[in-house]
Amino acid sequence: MKTYSAIWYVLFFLTLPAAANYTGIIPIHKHAEITSENTSFEFYLSSKQRVKAYKFVCQDGDYYNEENYGNFSGFYQCKLFEILKNGHLGSDILGPDRSWRSSVTRARFDISSIIGGCKNHSEYGHERIFLVHGMKVIINIHDLKPTNGMDNIFEKYSFSLDVNINNHQSSQSEFSGYEKEECAAVYEKIDPSGHYIDKVKIN
Repeated sequence: MKTYSAIWYVLFFLTLPAAANYTGIIPIHKHAEITSENTSFEFYLSSKQRVKAYKFVCQDGDYYNEENYGNFSGFYQCKLFEILKNGHLGSDILGPDRSWRSSVTRARFDISSIIGGCKNHSEYGHERIFLVHGMKVIINIHDLKPTNGMDNIFEKYSFSLDVNINNHQSSQSEFSGYEKEECAAVYEKIDPSGHYIDKVKIN
């Protein structure tokens, strides 16, 4: 019996996937002033050997590029792609898993996340933290302002975007994963006095 148990033990652990070994990146901070006329924001992350290892991309929710980045949704969304050995972009590691849908990624922001009822939510507020691939990724959208009156904030706007990415060796997940709860706007609108109002739901 002990022999069978030992064999089972060895076979079980031999079939486990090997632990990821993320070698680390050169830490980076990026700041951008985003406007509705120019929502594109992207940069590369380099490994400690100064080789391009990841590409960080943000676009407004109407952007679609099937060949390179896929679709973006919500008010604003960011993605972080691993660069494969052949130079092509791999999966978006900010998604919760390999088969994620864009509507559930925490890197997808709506206006309620920035100035509304979800603003200070720990996972779905204006600042998002992702622990993935040996990194700590912080995305912070703030100072959202209308550029053509509050009535048009959904179409004409500006905001500040800060991204900080540092090494975090204990975060060895392949994807960002799912959170225990989600904060999302049930509706958003501008009232007759020109104030933004929303109703949020915690799922």
